[in-house]
Amino acid sequence: MKLNPCCMNCQLRKQEAKIRHFDDEDRKKQYMEAIRRRFDNPKEGDCVPSISTELKKFYCSFWGVPMEDFSQINREYDQLMLDLEEELRSTIRYSADPLKTALIYARTGNYIDFAALPEVSQETALALIKSENKDTLDEQEYKNFCQDMKKAANVVYITDNCGEIVLDKLAISVLKKTFPNVRITALVRGLPAGNDATMEDAEFCGLTDLVPVLGNGSDVGGTWLHGISAHAQELLQSADVILSKGQGNYEPLHGCGLNIYYLFLCKCDWFIHLFQAKSLQGMFINERRSPAATAFSSD
Repeated sequence: MKLNPCCMNCQLRKQEAKIRHFDDEDRKKQYMEAIRRRFDNPKEGDCVPSISTELKKFYCSFWGVPMEDFSQINREYDQLMLDLEEELRSTIRYSADPLKTALIYARTGNYIDFAALPEVSQETALALIKSENKDTLDEQEYKNFCQDMKKAANVVYITDNCGEIVLDKLAISVLKKTFPNVRITALVRGLPAGNDATMEDAEFCGLTDLVPVLGNGSDVGGTWLHGISAHAQELLQSADVILSKGQGNYEPLHGCGLNIYYLFLCKCDWFIHLFQAKSLQGMFINERRSPAATAFSSD
């Protein structure tokens, strides 16, 4: 997904908000001018997650402050979801379609995203998960997904955020039971990236006991093909099916042409506009049949 004016403007607004508390107006002006110059000189493969990571590092070096530490937040949300795990597992098991139910829960957990939303709370996360009015999956894409899974040998499940990864674990567990002949590998961030899930989260929530888990070798808050390890790239290229969670993975992956099923909530103005969706509306779309493909091809 290429950078577009809406996303660029959003990034500029976020940067200005981050420096508003500083007193040196001349220094703030210099900082914002440097940010604007970066957008005026795009690089091949630029996307919102890669740019965001670059800007975070520039902010820290320019202002002499450390990177944000989400380790405590990650642990809190991982534990919050772990406390619900057995209850949700039971709900999934006794539902009419356990796989569909598990995927919907996993998608609902995509709310836990401190990068895309101005405010995230445990209360809202719990309310969304326990709500009886969750968006269902697109029926045709769900049928396509199940058909592809029946024929698949290797599947990659790309996780997104902390806490959410516990719900991913439940979904992967059901996938393994439904398609026992499929080898599933989970892909997490290789290094800390905001509140995204890393190997530490995968180990804490027990995902590593369920399937092989690979760190992607990158600190970008998304699966940016220009920045992930050769091993991670090979894993994706050889997959028959990829299930990708969150906007942060959709943004750098869309347009790659792989057989990716994207599962996410629309959380920002651009995604709401792009998919003609409501805020926090759930999406389940395929890379090769995405309704947004035409919009991006004209960028």
